[in-house]
Amino acid sequence: MKQFWKKTLWAALLTAAFALSATGCGDDKQPASSTANSASSAAQVADSSTAPEETDSSAETNVFQYEMNDDGTVSITGYQGMEAVLEVPSTVDNYVVSAISNHAFEANQNLTEVTLPEGLSEIGESAFMDCGSLTTVQIPETVAQIDRAAFAGCSALTSISLPETVSTVMEEAFTGCTSLTDLTVANASLEYDRWGLVEGSEPLGVTITCPSGSAIETWAAANGISTKTFG
Repeated sequence: MKQFWKKTLWAALLTAAFALSATGCGDDKQPASSTANSASSAAQVADSSTAPEETDSSAETNVFQYEMNDDGTVSITGYQGMEAVLEVPSTVDNYVVSAISNHAFEANQNLTEVTLPEGLSEIGESAFMDCGSLTTVQIPETVAQIDRAAFAGCSALTSISLPETVSTVMEEAFTGCTSLTDLTVANASLEYDRWGLVEGSEPLGVTITCPSGSAIETWAAANGISTKTFG
């Protein structure tokens, strides 16, 4: 009888020990699984928050619209501000402004004076066309090209200076600039190409300031336009 009782007690103890061991193993596994799931969720959140967003090649600030160029600079494509005297910034959203795009400021009747930034290389086609209140434009010594009809129809424009860096001015750049009286052309080799300084058979009442012996001086003399020379 005692022997049977001892065997029964021993079996009960073994059963209890086994149950306790199994419970402990289950407890160990569950936190590990939970931790793994938490890590996986955190990784998914991190991936979601750091994934790059698709961007368009064009963007805008509060007043300037622009598009990205292949070289990492930007071209101003539009202006939504109301300033009369405007200084176009040299950078927009930390991108260098290298061009004024076609039609960017066209028919803006608020503008009276515009200063363009250093670093600008091109003024696009009809960029300031029909800006009827525009009287003066400051062009920096980095601009190389002024495209077709860039200032056409700027009937209040009285003076403009093309720095020596300007090597190309396309046709009709100043067509309809009936108030233009002072034009400076600093590049001695820049040749006139139907800029609009002669309306019909009559030249505009403009005086061209240019280097002595320059291509534009020769053209002006042949077309009845007065010049002032330097150099």
